[in-house]
Amino acid sequence: MVAQYFNVLPQRLERYDFSFIYEFSSLDFCTAKPMLRPQWQSLYYPLSGEVWASVLATVLLLPMTLYMNSCLKVQESPRNSRGIGVMIQEAFGTLLGQNISQWLPRASSSRVLVAAWLVFAFIIGTVYRGNLTAALTLPKYPPRPETLEELVNYVDRVTMPPFGKDFKRQFKESGSRTMEKLADLMLTGPSLLEGLKQALEKKQAHLAARHAINHWIAERFTGADGSSLMYFGKERIDPGASAWPIPHDAPYKRQLDQIMTAVNEAGLYDKWTEDTVDEARRDGQMKRRERSQDEEEEKSGHARNESPTGSSKSSKALTIIHTQGPLMLLLLGHILAGLTFITEILSIRYCY
Repeated sequence: MVAQYFNVLPQRLERYDFSFIYEFSSLDFCTAKPMLRPQWQSLYYPLSGEVWASVLATVLLLPMTLYMNSCLKVQESPRNSRGIGVMIQEAFGTLLGQNISQWLPRASSSRVLVAAWLVFAFIIGTVYRGNLTAALTLPKYPPRPETLEELVNYVDRVTMPPFGKDFKRQFKESGSRTMEKLADLMLTGPSLLEGLKQALEKKQAHLAARHAINHWIAERFTGADGSSLMYFGKERIDPGASAWPIPHDAPYKRQLDQIMTAVNEAGLYDKWTEDTVDEARRDGQMKRRERSQDEEEEKSGHARNESPTGSSKSSKALTIIHTQGPLMLLLLGHILAGLTFITEILSIRYCY
């Protein structure tokens, strides 16, 4: 008799019998949570493509309309008339929050048009800044596989403990294309802990019983704040019954079934499982908290003198992952400004 969690499979029934079925469970896949990657498109995300196209069309249409309106108004003095280049510069400047610094139209129609444009620029700017702040503080994480079909198309390998050989053969003979692909990706042999480590470091997933994975995640892969680096997929694989393996025609099977039935009906099995996972989670969080405190004291021993008030570190600072877009835009602006400056210097030197 083996007092261990075993799924009742047809291949196993040929070799041994099973005790009372005390749990109906399934295999669950667990893999690392996808992390944020630096994205230069962060400045583009706050507005949809249709909104960006509409804003661009409006910015291009406004200078042309103002210029045509200025040309038709003969009563406007030549001193106040401006070229199309100046109007384009003013349109982009007001959209970015700058004031009208170079000209002010005298015609009533032009003033109404400029006033409408300023209201439009104010609304668009406010909406964009609000959405950008939300996108930076609450970023959208990349999509992650939740179903078996998504998993086999996402990971490079699926690990499973040595007992997974029976499951691999069952998946291979199932006739399902998704199950057959899962069997091709499966690698049996690594222990549960080693499989979880590989899933965290590589593009892999680990397949095992949920309560067993829960125990190791709570103990080894849970941070001091209670957050986990790994997650379970929503779809469960091969649901079935679980029991203890015993020899065929074992004389003690009836007594063993009676005891396991009483334990299960009293709810002790579920209670023991929850207590074990909670205890592992508390121990893991305590060890990580102690380890992080020791590391902080070693790296920043003088921080107490610099911040006597004991400021809270609950707020997470923005990293290069969030601000890559503005930095790249600034770099591009410096490059364009430098090229423009060199062009102006050369044009003045050779033309005059």
